[in-house]
Order: sequence, then C-alpha cells, then structure tokens
Amino acid sequence: MKRLLAPLSALVVILACSSAVESAPAVEEVAAPAQDELIASAMSAGPESIAADATIMDWELNVVREGTNDWTCLPDRPDTEGNDPWCVNGPWLNFLQAYVTQTEPSYTEFGIAYMLMGDSPVSNTDPYATGPTDDNEWVTGVNAHLMLLVPDLGLLENMSTDHQNGGPWVMWPDTPYAHIMVPIDAR
Repeated sequence: MKRLLAPLSALVVILACSSAVESAPAVEEVAAPAQDELIASAMSAGPESIAADATIMDWELNVVREGTNDWTCLPDRPDTEGNDPWCVNGPWLNFLQAYVTQTEPSYTEFGIAYMLMGDSPVSNTDPYATGPTDDNEWVTGVNAHLMLLVPDLGLLENMSTDHQNGGPWVMWPDTPYAHIMVPIDAR
C-alpha cells in the first residue's frame, strides 16, 4: 500500500496544479502584425518600382524580407499615431540606425527617403520629442513627402526651417539629424 500511496499523492498534486493553471485568468497577448501585413505596410511607403524589390525591415531593424535592390522599406511605426512607413536608400538607412540608437549618423553620400503615406505628428526641432511644447514647432498633417540628406550639413544653413512655408524646409536643424523635407502632395 505504501508503494501505491507515493505515486497516487504525486498524481493528486499534478492534477491540482493542472486545474489551477487551467482556471487562472488568461494573459492577454498583443499579436504582432502578420508578416504579409508588415510587408504591405512597408511597401506602401515608396513607388512600386522601388518597393517591390526592396529589403523589408521592422523597426527593430530586423530583416523581414531580403531585397534585390539598394532600398529598404519599413512599415508603419506601431508607437506613433498615423500611418508612417518609410522607403530609404543606404545613407538613410545609416541615418535611421543612428537615430534609433541615438548616435551620430556617418553617411557620406546623398540620401533619399520616401514617405508616400505621410508622417505622424512630429517636432520640427527636437528629434526625440514625444509631444508638442511651446518651443518645439510641432508639425501635423504632413502628407506624402520625400526626405533628403546631404553629407555636408553646412549646405542647409540658408534653407528655410519653416514647415509652413509652402515648400521644402529643413527639419531638425542644428542637430546631426538635419534633413530636407520635400512635400509632394498630389494636387
């Protein structure tokens, strides 16, 4: 009888634990977007002639799909409001890697990025602002646009920084992340 009591006791404990686990409230998990949705979102940022063969990355800069051209597209950022996917060339990828890691970019060539779906509200002066303040020139309603990088930021000195000027402007002036915003909204 003693030989049966130990295994029987163990079985009762296992069943009790199993029942407790089954009756515990479920932890709600947030599902990541399906890979196809992520790829479609990223590809919507640029012209089909570029996006169709571009490498697709997520915002942790993991490759989701290898491409065959020199472009990289990223999906809508889940941590921002609005729809803001990007398609970038090599210098812009260097810029984004520096931006994400809060380091200085090291690109040495002209950079082009597409944001054909528009942009989320953003500060025109502070690359890391998370909301409007009295002095960070909060920009809203940015529709389709190109973004341009120049290796010599001194070339931007005489360009407008006014995002309401009706044409191109310099965003994030006086930072290592300065770049030209070029509205291309359809008329």
